[in-house]
Formats: sequence, structure tokens, C-alpha cells
Amino acid sequence: MKAALLTIGNEILSGNTINTNSSWISKTLKGAGCQVVCQLTIPDSKQQITKGLDQLFSQSPDLIISTGGLGPTTDDVTRESLFDYFNTKSKFDDDYWNELKIRFSRFGHDIPESNRSQALVPKAGKVFSNPIGSARGLRFEKDQVTFMALPGVPIEMKAMIKATVLPWVKEHAPVATYVQTLRTTGLPESVLIEKIDSVTKTDHGCEMGYYPSVYGVDIVLSSTHQESIYHLKNELLPILGTLVYTVGEETMEEIVVHSLLRKKQTIASAESCTGGLVGHRLTQVPGSSKVYLGGVIVYSNMVKIDLLKVKKSTLTRFGSVSEETAEEMSQEVMKQFKTSLGISVTGIAGPGGGTDDKPIGLVYAGLANANGVKTREFQFGDERKTNKLRTSQAVLNWIRLQN
Repeated sequence: MKAALLTIGNEILSGNTINTNSSWISKTLKGAGCQVVCQLTIPDSKQQITKGLDQLFSQSPDLIISTGGLGPTTDDVTRESLFDYFNTKSKFDDDYWNELKIRFSRFGHDIPESNRSQALVPKAGKVFSNPIGSARGLRFEKDQVTFMALPGVPIEMKAMIKATVLPWVKEHAPVATYVQTLRTTGLPESVLIEKIDSVTKTDHGCEMGYYPSVYGVDIVLSSTHQESIYHLKNELLPILGTLVYTVGEETMEEIVVHSLLRKKQTIASAESCTGGLVGHRLTQVPGSSKVYLGGVIVYSNMVKIDLLKVKKSTLTRFGSVSEETAEEMSQEVMKQFKTSLGISVTGIAGPGGGTDDKPIGLVYAGLANANGVKTREFQFGDERKTNKLRTSQAVLNWIRLQN
């Protein structure tokens, strides 16, 4: 099955908004046996929407998905443009309008008249629900192609893809495609590919995709034969070992929280260069309150001394970015929060502050438990935001691997 994507929005073309929708949709559809063969981004213009649809329909995909332009603002022209393109009149859905009124009233607001456009439905066409928003999806059929329009808000789009689009794809895909993801961290893509080269060169019967990010590299295996996926996965896992933190789609923080829950352990964090990012990621996971008891952000030396009781002599002799400081930070946060584990992070995020002895990207972490404390040194790059993200991933991975 083949699909095409149409992204509508001036904000994407201007660069003010990054188009993450297309990459997410492509990856998600591939996992359901549907290959995205074309992506097109256009402005909020009726003329451009018409030209874009003509271009995509000319390629005869099985499915066209558009995102964006279904909101209530004056620049959202997609709905009207689609009604004209598919040659249908609209009608007003009084029941849905009343439902929207009730939703707004729950938040203490009167519904704006501009939202009336979201209660318009095509006479020749269908609408489908938005589980978490007000802009419903639109569906049309033309020239044996199914067209589905979704809002551009990522959280709403993803919910509608899962609730409506994926079931449609799985029902209409001629051949089932099986997909397995091995999530790795700790090695760059090129090194990882070389490491598994002896296996990937064999006739394993699968497609392999590599998806690198600051968190690691996802290896995605896909095939129409489930046994091929099974055999390839079982050849790769012994080679990759602990580099694989999950087989599936779980995040590192989910893996860590679930592991701590199983072990009935608790943890607290003391963070400097990451500014609370480790704690933030842990608290993104439902149920994390049972294992993550709290944390402190100790950015300055004064706060390290006052809140965490780090010895002034340690900071003077070794510096705030040192294994000695990380060691004391992890031990003290574990003691103050009375947890099973204490994790600490201190480093030079950049872009300034580095020296010959302590370059930008140098990070020390400490991990304390009842048996003592260990420290680790990491060396990342020059970009501040990336260093913070990579540090949080490395530290969470260390917690995952702790015995």
C-alpha cells in the first residue's frame, strides 16, 4: 500500500514550526504496512491546496493524508478548499455545535463564533472523531484513492492516526507487514552498523532502517514474513548486548521507571548542568511517583554547599565539575531523600566555560546506593542543548544497567 502526505501551513514554510508530523506519520504507517512515497508542504492557500491535491492524486496512491488548516482561525482555509475540491456542499452539525459549547463551558469559556466552522460537515464525504480536540477529520473518496484530512496539532493528529487511520490501513493493506524496533544507545550510527555488519550482509529477508537521534539509534526491522523478523532479531541481540535497551517503542525513562518499580527501589536526583532534565524525564512516566521521590537543581557552588552539603574543600580542590563533587552530590541526595539510589550530574554544557583540562561537553555523574558510590565520566560535544539531552540519556541508561 502506498500513501502520500500533504502538509498545509505557512508556519512550516516560514521555519517557525518544525514539521515533525510527516516523519512521525511516515514511520507509523510503515509499521502498518503502508509506504509513504511522497511528501508535499504548501501554504494556507486555496490555490496551492488545489494544485497540491492535483499533484498527489496524479500519482495514484492508495491513501492521501493532509495535516493542518482545520482550526477556527481566519487563515485556516483547508476545510472550505476541500469541500470545493471534492465538489460537495456543507451542512451545519447542530449536535456537534452543542457538544462544543459544553466542552468550552467546562473550562469556563463561551465558545467563540469562529468555532462554528468546525461544526461544518460535507454532504458528500465523512467526518471522523478527534479524541482530544475540536477539529474533526474529513474523509473523501476520489479515483479509487482515499483522502483523509487531519488537524496539524501533533498530539491531536497522532490520536486520530491511531484511532482511525491505522485501523483503515490494516484493513485495506493487501499484505501484512511485521515490524520490530531495537532501540539502542551508546554508539553512533556508523559504529553500530559496522558492529552488526556480519549479520546484516546475510540473506535475512528483512528491510532494515536506522533512525539516529541524540538519544541513540533505533534499528527497525520489517518484513512480510514474521519468522524472518524473529530470526534476524535473535541474531542481532547477542551482538548488541546491553546497547539495546528495549525491543519495542518504550522510552528510556519508561524502562528505568518500570525497572525500579519491579525492584521496589526509589531514587532521587541532584542535577547541575542538566537543570532538572533527568527528573523531568522520569516524571513523564505514569506511576513514577512510586520510585522518584524528588530532586534538587544545584547549579551554583553556593547552592551545592548550602543544600547538598558538598564540602567547600572539595569544590576548591577539584572543582564543581569533578568526580569527587559528583560523588558527594549523589551520596547526599540519597541521604536527604532517604532513597535506595541517588543520582548526580555535573558538567560543562557549553558553549563556553571549557578549559584544556576540562573541555566543553565534559560531564561527571555519581550513582550512590547502600553499598557505596560509583562515578562515571562522559565526554560529549559543543552544543549546549544536545549535551543536556545526551547527558540525561546516558545517566538514565546507567541507572538501567545498575545491579
